[in-house]
Amino acid sequence: MATLPNSTLDEILARFGHLENEMAKGPPHDVYSKLAAEYSGLEAVVAAIRSYRKVERELADSRSLLDDPSADREMRGLAETEIDELKARLAELTDEIRILLLPRDAADEKGVILEIRAGTGGSEAGLFAGDLFRM
Repeated sequence: MATLPNSTLDEILARFGHLENEMAKGPPHDVYSKLAAEYSGLEAVVAAIRSYRKVERELADSRSLLDDPSADREMRGLAETEIDELKARLAELTDEIRILLLPRDAADEKGVILEIRAGTGGSEAGLFAGDLFRM
């Protein structure tokens, strides 16, 4: 399982915190709207990074419990089970974060015009086009 670079994750979290602080200062409307747009773009990534870090901490805690010689056999068994589950969750979060970090397409932010017209097929085509329009 490949890990994510901590420096990149730290930079994203730092930028998110910086945006929060700048927005809290009450900047002019045009500056605030730019900050808010960037902030909302980072929210999903930051939530995934925080979950990733939490699972990493839980995994480290479970491993330390497993390595503890004073822990009884039942606790070690529970720790092993938890470690397997946490590794799977960590892999899921890694994939999720990688997908969220992919560059956005410039066309994603733009509007679209969709033309619906009846083609060949007579009145049924017209009815279908009308149903599509109403949906």
